[in-house]
Amino acid sequence: MTGLLSDLTTWANLPVAAADGTELVLDAHVPPATQWPVPVVVTRTPYGRSTHLAEGRSWRSRGFGFVVQDVRGRYDSAGIWTPYRNERADGAALLDWVLDQPWCDGRIAVLGGSYAGYTAWTMAAERPVAALLSLGPSMGLHRTKFEPSGILRLAEHAGWWLDRADARTSRDGLRRLVFAEHPDLLAHLPVSGIADLLGARLPHWTDTLAMHPSDTPAEAVTDAEVRGLAAPSLHVGGWYDLLVYEVLDLHARSGSAVSPRPRRDLVVGPWGHDLGMDGTTTVGAREHGVTARLPLGTLFVEWLRAALDDPTAPGNARVFVPGADRWETTPTWPAPIPTRTWRPGADGTLDDAAAPHGGVTFAHDPADPFPSTLPAADRAPLLARRDAARFATGPLRAPLRVDGAGHADLEVSTTAEGADWVVRLLEHRPDGRLLEVTRGTAVTAGGGPHRIRVPLGACASVVDTGSRLVLEVTGSDFPFLARNLGTGEDRHHGTRLRAGAQTVHTGTSVLALPIGDHRG
Repeated sequence: MTGLLSDLTTWANLPVAAADGTELVLDAHVPPATQWPVPVVVTRTPYGRSTHLAEGRSWRSRGFGFVVQDVRGRYDSAGIWTPYRNERADGAALLDWVLDQPWCDGRIAVLGGSYAGYTAWTMAAERPVAALLSLGPSMGLHRTKFEPSGILRLAEHAGWWLDRADARTSRDGLRRLVFAEHPDLLAHLPVSGIADLLGARLPHWTDTLAMHPSDTPAEAVTDAEVRGLAAPSLHVGGWYDLLVYEVLDLHARSGSAVSPRPRRDLVVGPWGHDLGMDGTTTVGAREHGVTARLPLGTLFVEWLRAALDDPTAPGNARVFVPGADRWETTPTWPAPIPTRTWRPGADGTLDDAAAPHGGVTFAHDPADPFPSTLPAADRAPLLARRDAARFATGPLRAPLRVDGAGHADLEVSTTAEGADWVVRLLEHRPDGRLLEVTRGTAVTAGGGPHRIRVPLGACASVVDTGSRLVLEVTGSDFPFLARNLGTGEDRHHGTRLRAGAQTVHTGTSVLALPIGDHRG
């Protein structure tokens, strides 16, 4: 802090050298010197540290220091930004610098959401920290841009790269303009050529196409590092965010190899990627009520104080339950509960009784793929499409609560050279609305029959009396997911399309869901 007046407690545009000498710029918000030393919250972002100004002042007013740094090659920091590279060494250098400041009491909490969630995890992996606040983290291109099944999340990849990557600053909103002006742009083949049509110079857009979720990139946070986290952790996500499953997975594994296991807490709300920061209580066709709002800023402060006071105290899970539209707090989530099974029938029924052998066949044409919808949208208009297999229960006689992660064990076949299987559990309400409860995907080669297990994302949802459960199987979810071309060619580089018939065989296929008690 040489050269700075001792009574200043906010320092902006402060360069700090990384291990290789590159100057990375930060802002520091620190309480008055009379309160020193204090615990310090640290975050590193590629999205511009100025967006954290109010947040920094808020932490400062509550007795914490707050340091926010632009990652290498973004905004005021020198160097070149390559996403998910250099973050380990750069984050370690920042923590070493913070620890050396007279206003730091040695307790550092790392915090971040989305990409900054990853940088928080890398700091926790490289240096001992006092706490970790992990908010909808994007843990790597190989995870965020792909389904667990390996299918590219095309719209997400194209949109994020268009708004954020291959530049020193973001181009916020450019994706909305480009896709509004060119709504069919993502249908271009080959997929690898889409970058040339996006209207921005994106030389590294195609690099991601060579990845797979099973990869372990050089700077990925490893399973051993997650399980070996020796600090309390808070995990926050939204049911309508594609990263909610990352939140749940990290919460389940954090600190599990440490004894005594550090405190870990979970908060999952009815939010998208912004975690409800805009204050709205409506997502798509679902209105959750005013109780859906949660003062996350206050929650973070209170949690951190408690975690610093007792790092091994029991944590809890605070989960919002759509359908019941209320928050519930339990020691952990999901709790072990019985699994109930349903069997799809050739007549389109979904019943817990054994179904005779048969099948339901639908046509899949990648030139006219089954379309995507926005999160929580009413999917009833898609019932008019015939390129789906659907199986429905009768009207429920009592509310049914899905509480955790289920799966669909399906026997399937296709006349194409390859096929995707997009499996959804839907709630068909008496008022006609058709709402998604959970989903999952799988990929098979051509022919068959193939036996596949399709993992369904964990959820907490109450399906009310009178509604029907619907198991829907389609061959695409476009443009959210890149299409299976049906030719056996790589979906990122092929240009030919082949339609095919996809069959869900009954008699052996089963839907299994964790069903908990509906607490009215």
